Amino acid sequence: MNKFFSSVLMGIALVLIAIAGYYFADNAYNYIQAATSNNELRQLSGQKDPDSITQAIGLGTSTDEGGQTAQSIAAAQKRVVDFTALKKINPQIIAWIYIPNSRIDYPIAQAKDNVFYLHHDFYGRSSFSGCIFLDKDAKPDFSSHDSPVYGHHMRNKSMFGSLDYFRQASFRDSHQITFIYLPGKTIKYQFVQGQVLSGKTLPPNNFDFNALTLVTCEYDQPGDHYMVREKPLTTLPPGEADPNDPAVTASANTK
Repeated sequence: MNKFFSSVLMGIALVLIAIAGYYFADNAYNYIQAATSNNELRQLSGQKDPDSITQAIGLGTSTDEGGQTAQSIAAAQKRVVDFTALKKINPQIIAWIYIPNSRIDYPIAQAKDNVFYLHHDFYGRSSFSGCIFLDKDAKPDFSSHDSPVYGHHMRNKSMFGSLDYFRQASFRDSHQITFIYLPGKTIKYQFVQGQVLSGKTLPPNNFDFNALTLVTCEYDQPGDHYMVREKPLTTLPPGEADPNDPAVTASANTK
């Protein structure tokens, strides 16, 4: 009898191990597929620094560990995104978001609803990680009083999975700047507010500026949603340096 129960328990254990292995392999495949698609778009847009395979499955060292510097912010300001190439892939790609020294470096799409890009990638293909997208009611030039941008809360810290880091004061202090690149301009934003959202209702923007609001959407990382709200600092033509950036000022003073 004991041997019988031991055999049953062993069989159950093997089934559970097989299920766990399948779940891990399936998730790893989905993560790698999403990372490959995102890396393709980064190359098309003229960007570098692709996600590695180990990052895609959540094993790589996060690029969110180092803080922003005057040099990294100045370099980000001079970025130029090739929207002509991106719009050939998907005409609904309307912007690009980049937080220097972080993994948040993606195109932004906008659809007629807030559902499609929860389950489709930037190519319009079915995807469990979706893609980063602007609220359907926001103006595509980010001139609305509030411009909510959504991304899935991914366990491997892709999409907006790393937005959680803003809960830490040390990360907020060292990642103050976000860039939104548009076909005709680059907007630089600064962190103002971080807030845990217990429900699905986004609080209104009560500030006296047109805010950029970054919001996590739950997917494979259950828990509260998190919101980051930022204020615009400068709006400049694509690729133009900000004369007030410390790195630019320092360079000018050495000439």
